[in-house]
Amino acid sequence: MAEEKKPIAADPGKAEVKKTETRKAVQEKTETKKGSARGSSAKKSAAKKVEVKESIVVQHNGVDVAEKDLFKNAKAAYKKAGNKDEVKSITIYINADEGKYYPVVNGTPVDGIDL
Repeated sequence: MAEEKKPIAADPGKAEVKKTETRKAVQEKTETKKGSARGSSAKKSAAKKVEVKESIVVQHNGVDVAEKDLFKNAKAAYKKAGNKDEVKSITIYINADEGKYYPVVNGTPVDGIDL
């Protein structure tokens, strides 16, 4: 009698181990990707813009004039000159040699104001 040769089947225990290892490797890769995504969002939140407080102070002959005072005085001089329009833009030219500044309000020059 001839022995029947059965096809050699792969060892089921080894196949399961390979599948498990593969699943673990995939899970590790996924976790690594998730971890790096979390790390980048942490970097983004750390890079939030900080609001900077800006100010200008002009010093001339021992007198300090703050930026807000320059603009306030320019608006008052504009109104005093008889202009009734709403102030939309102000440009100030400072001439330290003369000790004056010259505002231009809404495109209209205003007389020089002492620092």
